[in-house]
Amino acid sequence: MLSRRDFLGSGLAGLATLAGCARSKAVAWPRRTKYEGVDFIELFPADADETAPLVVAVHGMGDKPDNWIESWRTFPAKAQIVLPKAFTKYGEGFSWFELRDGMTDAELGAEVGAAEEKLWKGIAKLAGARRVIVTGFSQGGILSFAMAARHPERIAYAFPVSGSCPGPILPKDKARAAPLIAFHGTSDNVLAFKWGQGAVNAFKEQGNEATLKAYPGVGHMITPEMRADLWAEIQKALPLVR
Repeated sequence: MLSRRDFLGSGLAGLATLAGCARSKAVAWPRRTKYEGVDFIELFPADADETAPLVVAVHGMGDKPDNWIESWRTFPAKAQIVLPKAFTKYGEGFSWFELRDGMTDAELGAEVGAAEEKLWKGIAKLAGARRVIVTGFSQGGILSFAMAARHPERIAYAFPVSGSCPGPILPKDKARAAPLIAFHGTSDNVLAFKWGQGAVNAFKEQGNEATLKAYPGVGHMITPEMRADLWAEIQKALPLVR
């Protein structure tokens, strides 16, 4: 579904979107931790603590979780916000999985699948018995789709932004997936809108709950409107995590 050429450059632009700073009465934050080899920045807005609903926000290619702290600091609900760091240095930031010229859908699926498996081990360890809400931009959006497909029993809701999903990871044979709402600009020239739309349709065709929110004229970025809509949907989903 998603070729190397269609995907090239995903996540390199316009990422100033997620994460929080300040001091909670319950927990001092931001807090830097590591679980199963994955580095995290943990945030606790609205006096949250480790028992609060868990929201994992995954950055894109060339970005890093530190850049998401300021934008999540005003998240208006009690939740533990977790920002993982990708595994491979890329420019001034990091990348979750390798992209090579001429990659097939199967090869891209293998790269995304391996990155998701490694990331999920850290998330699962941090989450403990809690279910998880996941979101992410670009590469992070792709991993959000992948986690929704692979962990329906643990993911309460997924909110991919400007993402898609390689064919090998899409649900098949009526396999259950976590519910999701995807957000995508119709003028995205990095990861085209049609790829996000195709992924959402593939989830729906297997009988899963999946919705696409389209933003006319928006490119590969998260606008204030998209962020407001994303946060509103996350807040609606928070009771499902308990």
